[in-house]
Amino acid sequence: MTFSVVIPLYNKALYVEETLASLALQSKKPFELIIVDDNSTDDSLRVVKDYIQRNQKQFEKTRIEIIELTANYGVGYARNIGFSKATGDLVSFLDADDIYEKDLLKTASLLMQQHSIDFLVVGIQLFPSNVIYPDVKKIAKELFALTNEAYYIKQPLKTVTSHNFYMGVGSNVIFKRENGLSEKYIEQRIFYEGIDYWYRIVKKMVQQGTPKIGLLMGEYLKVREVAGSASRKKYEKWNEIDFPPVLSRFKNSNDYYDKRLMGVVGSRWIEHAMCNLNSVGQKLKFMVHYIRVFLKQGYYFFLHKF
Repeated sequence: MTFSVVIPLYNKALYVEETLASLALQSKKPFELIIVDDNSTDDSLRVVKDYIQRNQKQFEKTRIEIIELTANYGVGYARNIGFSKATGDLVSFLDADDIYEKDLLKTASLLMQQHSIDFLVVGIQLFPSNVIYPDVKKIAKELFALTNEAYYIKQPLKTVTSHNFYMGVGSNVIFKRENGLSEKYIEQRIFYEGIDYWYRIVKKMVQQGTPKIGLLMGEYLKVREVAGSASRKKYEKWNEIDFPPVLSRFKNSNDYYDKRLMGVVGSRWIEHAMCNLNSVGQKLKFMVHYIRVFLKQGYYFFLHKF
């Protein structure tokens, strides 16, 4: 199976060379590498071009395309553009500060081919903290073991809307390109747009049949903990925190799993605000401003626990 890797790039000059090196050292090289520079203002683009020039031999069997956007449109837009150029059987989005371990592409390709997996979630190892998500023990009853590190997810919608599951955090989804043709990332800069995107794809796959959704654990994907990144950004004012698209998309839905996902995203959003707002006053303003959301949708925030 051919493998396309899409890298959205914006101001990651300090890290992107290490990310590219993780692809150059893969035991199965990507068939295609598409890098979308979102009008970086640092040396990111120069670092990318210099690295590829110096390592042409390692990428000699990889088609490389670098797209240079003329304005900063956001990561959702960059991913959509990159996906539209992809032609491989499998596609993954690799953030420009994350790292694939050397056997990930080989292991994922073989696993998906041998077990007819349509959509694969990869466990993440945060670094430098070495925290691992998800904790397989907490969702063990929802999994069917294929190998000592790979599983089928028995009830995909139940599992991906669990508070103990992590999909779309970091670069941790690999999927058949055909399954992404009907959906796009929301292109505004909003909170947890990745969870929104991947859930819509999984939900549509379930509605259209009985897809095989897999989980691959092991030390295959390292997600860098970067101060100032979207999940660790500090805020001076409450209104700097983006509103999760899931809470508006499904606010009138009667679907049980839509509500569970609202619960997961809503509770993480509140936790994010409380941890990253710099003053008690701003935390109170955040809670007061969204009081109607909490009163109308608040009980959803507990559904994912059951």
